[in-house]
Amino acid sequence: MTELRKPTNWDAALGAVARQLRDPRMDDEGFTRLRAELDRLRVAASQERDQFKQAATAAQTQLDALGPAPAAGQPRESAAVAESRRQLSARLQALQDGVKQSELALARIIAMQDDVGAEARRQFTRQLIYRGVSPISPAFWRDGIADIAAAAEQVMAAPQEWWEATGERRSGTTTLMQMAVVALLAIVLVFPMQRWLHRHYGTRSDIESPSPARRTVAAFTELMNRTAMPLAVLWAAYGVVAGNGWASGLAGALLHALMLALSMALLAHGLVYAILAPRNPAWAVIQLHQLQRDSLLWRVAVFAVGIVLVAVLVAPSRTPDFGSAGRDLVIAAVALFLAIANLAFADPRLWRQLGDDLRPLRLLTGVIFTLNLVALAAILLGYYSFAAFLSYALLGSALALAAYSVVRTAIRDGLNNLADSPESRFRVLRKTLGLTGPMSTTTQLFLGLLVDIILFFLLLIALALAWGMSGATLVAYALELFYGVTIGPVTISLGNILGAIVVLVIGIGVTRLLSGGLNSRLEQQSGIDPGVRNSMVTGLTYAGYLLAGVASIGAVGLDLSNLAIIAGALSVGIGFGLQNIVNNFVSGLILLIERPVKVGDWVVVGDREGYVRRINVRSTEIETFPRASVIIPNSDLISSPVMNWTHRNRLGRIDINIGLAYGTDVDKARDVLLDCLKRHRDILAIPEPMVVFRDFGDSALMFALRGFIADVERRMSIESDLRFAIYKACSANGIEIPYAQSDVHLADIDRLEKMVLALAGNKKPAAD
Repeated sequence: MTELRKPTNWDAALGAVARQLRDPRMDDEGFTRLRAELDRLRVAASQERDQFKQAATAAQTQLDALGPAPAAGQPRESAAVAESRRQLSARLQALQDGVKQSELALARIIAMQDDVGAEARRQFTRQLIYRGVSPISPAFWRDGIADIAAAAEQVMAAPQEWWEATGERRSGTTTLMQMAVVALLAIVLVFPMQRWLHRHYGTRSDIESPSPARRTVAAFTELMNRTAMPLAVLWAAYGVVAGNGWASGLAGALLHALMLALSMALLAHGLVYAILAPRNPAWAVIQLHQLQRDSLLWRVAVFAVGIVLVAVLVAPSRTPDFGSAGRDLVIAAVALFLAIANLAFADPRLWRQLGDDLRPLRLLTGVIFTLNLVALAAILLGYYSFAAFLSYALLGSALALAAYSVVRTAIRDGLNNLADSPESRFRVLRKTLGLTGPMSTTTQLFLGLLVDIILFFLLLIALALAWGMSGATLVAYALELFYGVTIGPVTISLGNILGAIVVLVIGIGVTRLLSGGLNSRLEQQSGIDPGVRNSMVTGLTYAGYLLAGVASIGAVGLDLSNLAIIAGALSVGIGFGLQNIVNNFVSGLILLIERPVKVGDWVVVGDREGYVRRINVRSTEIETFPRASVIIPNSDLISSPVMNWTHRNRLGRIDINIGLAYGTDVDKARDVLLDCLKRHRDILAIPEPMVVFRDFGDSALMFALRGFIADVERRMSIESDLRFAIYKACSANGIEIPYAQSDVHLADIDRLEKMVLALAGNKKPAAD
């Protein structure tokens, strides 16, 4: 029996957090540390609770194995069994107490997280509504400049103090070696990747009129090359410096502020160059006149330089004893810079020429322009924190929305290229996904929806950060979703859902791998019927999908016994007359899974022919060529033969039969007919068209013209065009197309001729 683990002393750990929360000097960094500590404690409490639960379950299993204690009047059990029962009972009780203590600690931690969030919001609100001295007052400038001058000495001395500090940091040689590794990786990987992306997917001067999809892909490539990759290198270098302990104290705070300013400058620069493509204006996602484009580029350059300078100018406010007057002056300067930048970017004169399709962008710029006027008014009234917050939030929101639009458009256009380019591009990816032809509409919809969901959540995170939500708060919300949100008796856990998705994806992947391997193996075996092979592979696939679904349901935590009860109830209903409904229902599922027919297909079912317009659970709607709707039960489509003209693709063959008169030069006729096929623009060269000498008819030589077309739905019009061309070609080349005729052979034609002549001359025909 393993040693019983002692529960954690949660009173001591949570008491320290409560004392820090009551400290009136708490600031944003302090709240961030408290959130991180509470998140750590919450994870520890959850793990401890789970460990106690598992141990309690094991102890209960062992106790159940001993059976119930003998009742009064029954023979006593042995002393060893009684002692084991006593120890297990005591252990089980202690473990259950540990579970209760852990759950109580979790409840206290969650309550304290709410308290930290509420206190942080109250402090944030106090900062927003704080009103300082108006800039109109001379005291604002006098006191603020004095505070900045007093703190400037500390800032100037920060590099020397940073260099002479002897804290817990690694040697300079180790740091330089790691920086060299980062630089080497940038030279070997990042820079060649930039050139490769630009060469294959970037703008090209030799293409004067790129398609919208190509422009958006080029814009995304430009954004990656100018923003994402340089930022990755910069932050990797900063990570080396910070990880080795060289980013501490005031100098470290200044370096971090400078990194944030450089990131925003690079993001603005990359977005504008990606959207406007100033070197190749034909590749611009948003078309502007040259005057507006140059003006916007100039403003972005000024903003990029200005935001770095502002990060340097606000350095004195990082000192511990910086005065409130100087802080007001710095915040006012930052707010003024951000408001002016927003006004410059949202200038209506830059965006007035946009078309109606970009009308939301014009409305967005108008809203930003108006709200920044509010920020300027707040600065004049002394609400510097509110003005800075509003201007920063608007600028961050504009950058986030612009990046979201470019990335979303580029990815959606990339998916369209993946769907419509069976061979030219994305060959490896298409082979991995098992796509041999154009991607189905359902797959396109699913991938597009998945991309939209991911990008939308990323946009929400960016907007939340822009509007003041800290990263620790986002992490806390993410942990709340991960561990579960209880709504009544139901607990929704993002962790369980993600686990179920992972189990389902792995199950489907393993199933496809096994079914593909079985299919390849059976193809190599001689003597196996293709139908039997297909049945075996399909059965394995369905069984694997079913097991993957059951495993994913179990990973979510649903009770499978409830599903068994529902299935039992349904079986009773089926036995009392729901056979046809269930038959059609299951057939509908088979249609949706196997897709022998899909919406838009041209099918023939019995004597009914038309297009599939809708596949419902019970029936399928087919629209005939005279525009009549025919409702066919799904079971008929499963049990009856169905001819699908467009099942795999739209490729089809036309057949035109023609009879030529006996005596026709068949070689010349073949050349003329074959020339008619080859001259038609819709007849494919591969597979090669042909003219077949089919038969010797009663009154004509029977030929058949066969050619393949890309769209079988145009078969009737193409056959009509070919018949016109064949008739003209035969007439021009002296090839006769006979009427239906018969040859009559009469016996004794000579005697009949004499009789006719005699009758014509009123003479009695001579005796033969």
